[in-house]
Amino acid sequence: MNRARVAHRAAATLVALSALGLAGCQTESTIKPDIAAKAVVDLVAKQNNYSPTDVKCPAGIAAKVGGKFDCTFTGPRDVAYLAHMKIAKVSGANATFDIKVARDKGA
Repeated sequence: MNRARVAHRAAATLVALSALGLAGCQTESTIKPDIAAKAVVDLVAKQNNYSPTDVKCPAGIAAKVGGKFDCTFTGPRDVAYLAHMKIAKVSGANATFDIKVARDKGA
């Protein structure tokens, strides 16, 4: 498999266990950035035989079905990528994400 083509075809739904946490004194659950980042690493590694080491996901994302956010990471040959994350399901402390990965055209 050509490593330069990492993630162009990556699209999957992943379950990230314990993806939710309470932010400070708020009562609203939010997505834990490190768990969302692990979901991205797992997907890219599974589909492309490449494990990104610098995935960054935003904090403070409300754990609500339909919510969307982007994570960033660097692929082979220092190419910037975005992982478009959509919250597909929230059940207790678990969240299911629909993840679509593409090159970051703004980088």
